[in-house]
Amino acid sequence: MDSLTQAARVIDATHQLEGLDALLAALGFIDRPLPLDSASRNRLGLPASVLSARVSTANGALRALAVEVEPDAAIRDSVASIARQLSLRAPHLLWLIVVSQRGGSTLAIATWRCVHSIPRITVMVTDRGRVVDSDAETVCALSATSELAGDAMRHMRWLDILGRDAVTRRFFYALTSAVDGLADSLPPNVPSTDSRELALITTSRLLFLSFLETKGWLNGDFGFLANGFAECMATGAGYQRRVLEPLFFGTLNTRVSERAPRARAFGRVPFLNGGLFARTAVERIHRRARFTDDAMGALYGDVLVRFRFTAREDAATWSQAAIDPEMLGKVFESLMESGDRKRAGVYYTPQRFVERVTIMTLTAAMQRYGLSRDCSERLLGDSDSAVAPDPKMLEAVQGLKILDPACGSGAFLVYALERVARLRIALGEGIPPSDVRRSVLTRSIF
Repeated sequence: MDSLTQAARVIDATHQLEGLDALLAALGFIDRPLPLDSASRNRLGLPASVLSARVSTANGALRALAVEVEPDAAIRDSVASIARQLSLRAPHLLWLIVVSQRGGSTLAIATWRCVHSIPRITVMVTDRGRVVDSDAETVCALSATSELAGDAMRHMRWLDILGRDAVTRRFFYALTSAVDGLADSLPPNVPSTDSRELALITTSRLLFLSFLETKGWLNGDFGFLANGFAECMATGAGYQRRVLEPLFFGTLNTRVSERAPRARAFGRVPFLNGGLFARTAVERIHRRARFTDDAMGALYGDVLVRFRFTAREDAATWSQAAIDPEMLGKVFESLMESGDRKRAGVYYTPQRFVERVTIMTLTAAMQRYGLSRDCSERLLGDSDSAVAPDPKMLEAVQGLKILDPACGSGAFLVYALERVARLRIALGEGIPPSDVRRSVLTRSIF
């Protein structure tokens, strides 16, 4: 595939069967895809949400399966179910699967390797209506694997390209350059250490908001930040003064009922009271120092609109080619000077360590209430294990208290929140998952 533009067009065209066939051809599956009848789909164990399925072959054991699922089918669940069934029923083949929502906008390209008979999925999930450059780069990289010799080598490259690490490397280099550009754009009377700190603070806030944006929490606009930048450039420039400062210091850090008319003009934007959007000491010292619009434009063009952000972190069975919140701790630590890290107490905690410590801690707590270690680990982990509703056990879990007195960015507590919420739902708590999480936050997390 010759260009990002061509790759984006191929992704966009997958809302039709012909487009799915064209994507498979671009990825090196040149044999005409053959439709699978209902009997074949049943033999492969494909879920009922699959409306159509087509299979194509490449050299040796390589196979591609392109499926359309119902418009309301969850792509993550569909990908996980298909991978699980194919790993059980056709483990001798090396699969690449393409899952498309019929009438919807979501497309996923995935592959996996099995660890202890459980598929660890690497996947790119994209929105056909908003294809970003990192999506197109991933498709171009997959296309280039057709030149590799050997089934196993090609499958290993799929695993690498579709996982988080590949996009992390590109993201880190782009972010480093953008932060340097911001710092260099400040007036020369700002000391270099202060300019670096100002650039990191502003970048961190915008990255945090990028995750809120993926949830639709910034006025329901999934392009809220970039649209605001473009509108400002079209109406007189001065982005930091006219947009960022009112957004940071008059909107996000102010209760909705207390906002001025300028703040209310941003629309439905949440109040965030964690201190991230309060002026720091260095910002108060250099209150009139502002980044240039060109440097802010580079941050947007090379980072914020180039990469896909997801609010869902990597798990033992799922790695997505996108920027997730867990990644930012490592990136932020890498961008800080070692002396600054020591003074600020900034140390990155790997997600695997977070998972292990949290599961061990919660498992030990649940054993005191009579839940066996094996059952606790299954229910708290990423498996689909079920348990009979148990009101007594549920009451015990509802009373759990979890304290992290030096929580930093909250890696352990955020993971504990999701695991305890999952456990309460498995034990029979019959309220919406969002209400369960809210209850865990207010009653169990400290």
